[in-house]
Amino acid sequence: MTYVIHLINKKQRSGVASPLSSQFEKERKKIIIRAVTLGSLLCTILVPLFFLLDLVSKPNMIWPFALLRLFVTVVCGTVYFVSKTSLGKRFPYILSLVVALSVCGSIALMCRLDQGPEDPYYAGINLPILGFAIMFPLNFRESISMFSLVWLTYFLPNFIILQPHEIDIFVSNNFFMISTIIISVVSCKFNFHHRKNQWNAHRRLQSAHRKIKNHADELEKKVQERTQRLLQSERLAVVGQLAGGIAHDFNNILTAILGISELILSTIPKDDPLKLREDIESISRVGQRAVDLVKQLLAFSRRQILVTKTLNLNVVITDIEKMLKRLIGEDIELVVNTAPKLGNVQADPVQIEQIILNLAVNARDAMPNGGKLIIQTANVKLDTAYCKLGKVSLTPGDYVMMAISDTGTGMSEDVKSKVFEPFFTTKEKGQGTGLGLSTVYGIVKQSHGDILVYSEENKGTTLKVYLPLVKQPTHESCKPVKNGKKLPRGKETILLVEDEDEVRNLTARVLKKQGYNVLKAKEGKSALSLAESYEGCIDLLVTDVIMPYMNGKALADQLTTKRTDMKVLYISGHIDSMITQHGILEEDVEFLQKPFTADVLSHKIRNVFDG
Repeated sequence: MTYVIHLINKKQRSGVASPLSSQFEKERKKIIIRAVTLGSLLCTILVPLFFLLDLVSKPNMIWPFALLRLFVTVVCGTVYFVSKTSLGKRFPYILSLVVALSVCGSIALMCRLDQGPEDPYYAGINLPILGFAIMFPLNFRESISMFSLVWLTYFLPNFIILQPHEIDIFVSNNFFMISTIIISVVSCKFNFHHRKNQWNAHRRLQSAHRKIKNHADELEKKVQERTQRLLQSERLAVVGQLAGGIAHDFNNILTAILGISELILSTIPKDDPLKLREDIESISRVGQRAVDLVKQLLAFSRRQILVTKTLNLNVVITDIEKMLKRLIGEDIELVVNTAPKLGNVQADPVQIEQIILNLAVNARDAMPNGGKLIIQTANVKLDTAYCKLGKVSLTPGDYVMMAISDTGTGMSEDVKSKVFEPFFTTKEKGQGTGLGLSTVYGIVKQSHGDILVYSEENKGTTLKVYLPLVKQPTHESCKPVKNGKKLPRGKETILLVEDEDEVRNLTARVLKKQGYNVLKAKEGKSALSLAESYEGCIDLLVTDVIMPYMNGKALADQLTTKRTDMKVLYISGHIDSMITQHGILEEDVEFLQKPFTADVLSHKIRNVFDG
C-alpha cells in the first residue's frame, strides 16, 4: 500500500532530487524498516492476546475468530523475520502494506461475521491507525493515501451489510474513525517533519564535527611542526651559545697553530730527509679541520659572519657545475634547470656554494648505485595562505627558490624530522659528522630564508631553499679571490693592534716577512700613543675588534681623524652578533675573520691597499 503510494509520489516530484534529500530518503527508509519490524512484532504479540477478549465477548464466534487471529499472527510473525533480511530491507513498503491489510482486514471481517457496523470491535481499527501515525515518518500524501485505504478496509465490508435501521450507527462509527484518521495524519506530518529536522540537525552536527576534527587535526599538525621547529631552534641556540662562547679563544689558538705551521713549512725544503715537513703538514691539516668544524658549528647556530653580496644563484650554480660533476662521480647524472630570468638574492657567495656542495654530497651518498641529481631554480611568490600553513617560517612576498633533488633511497618520517639536528647522521661511524645539513639550515636561516624537505623512502629526496628576492643589481664578481702560489709583498707601514700575544707576534712575523714595516701594540691606548709618537706615515691599521679598555672601532675612529689617508682592516675571532654591535659588518668596511692563514692575510692586506 505505502509502497505504491511512495512510487506515485516519487513520479510526481519534479526535477532531480538533491543529494541531501536523497540521503534523507535513504535514512527514512531505514526508519520505516525499523518501524515495520517493531510493528509486526507488536502485532505478533498483541493479536493472540486479544483472543482472551474473544473468549469473554464472542463465545459464539470463538473458532472463526481464533483462525483469523492465528492467520494474522503467522503473517505478522513472517513479516517480522523477513524485515530483518536483505529482502525485507529492499521492500519495507510492501511489508507495511501486508501488516496493515492483514490486521485491519481481519478486524473488518470479524465485524462482518458477527454484528456488522454496531459491533464494538470496530474500535480496534483505531489501534493500527494510531500505531502507523506514531511509528511511520510519512509525508502528507503518503499518510492520506494510507489511512484512506485503511478506512476502506472497514467501510466497504460494513457498507455491504448495511441495513436502513443501522445508518446512525454506521455514521457515528465512521465519524470517530475519520476523526482518528485526521489526528493520525497530523501526527504523521509532525513526525515526518520532526524526523527530517532531526536528521538535518544531525547532519549539520556531523558536518560541524568533521570540520572541527579537521581543524583540530590541522591545528595539532601545525602545533607539532612548530613545536618541532621550536625545539630545534632551542637546541641550535644552546649549541650556538656554546660555539659562540669558545669561538673567539679557539679561533685565536687556531690562528697561531696554522700561522706557525706555515712559517715552519716555508723554512723546510720539500725533500726534507727527516720528514719533518710531513709532520708539520699533518698539524696544518688537523688545524684546518678544526677551523672547518668551528665554521660549521657557527653556521648551523647562525652565528658565523656572512659577507653578503647581491648575487644570482644561476651564476653560482654555473660556476661550480664542473666541480659538482667531479664530486658526485660519473655514475650520477647531473641535470641543471635554471630559470631564464631569475631574481637576485642577498647572500654570502661562499656560503651559497657550501649549501650546494653539502646538498650534492648528501644526494650522492643516497645514490650508491648511481642515479640523477637535479638542480632547479625559479622565482616564486609565497602568498599569505601558503605562509599560514606553517610549512615555512617566512613572510608573504617574492622569493628565489633553489631545489636540489635526487633519485636515491629517500628518508623515513623519523629521519626527516631529525635531518637538521646537529650531529644527527645516518652514515656509519667515521663517515660523517652530522653537521652537513645543520650547516645548510643555519646558513639559510641566517640569510633570512627557509628550507623544506620532501622525501619518501625509495622515492628520492628534494630540498627546496627559499631566499628573499632583492631588486639590487649583482656585484661584478661574487667569486672569492683565488690565492696564488706566491704571497704578495709590500713596503707600506702597518700598525698592528692585537691583545693576544701569540696572534700579534705571529701576524707581525708574517707581515715583516712580506716586506712590510710593522708597528705592534697590545691594546687601544698604547696604539694611540705609538701612532702619536711615530713621525712617519702609517698606511694601514690592522686591529682586533674586541679588546680591553678600547674596542677596535673606537680606536680606528680616533686615528683616522688625524691620519685621514690611513686604511683600516678589522680582524676578530668573535661571532656575528658581537661584531655587528660595533658596526664592523657594513659593506664598505674591510674585515677578516679569524682564524686566518698567512696566505689569506697577505692577499687580504694587498687587496685593501690596491683597492
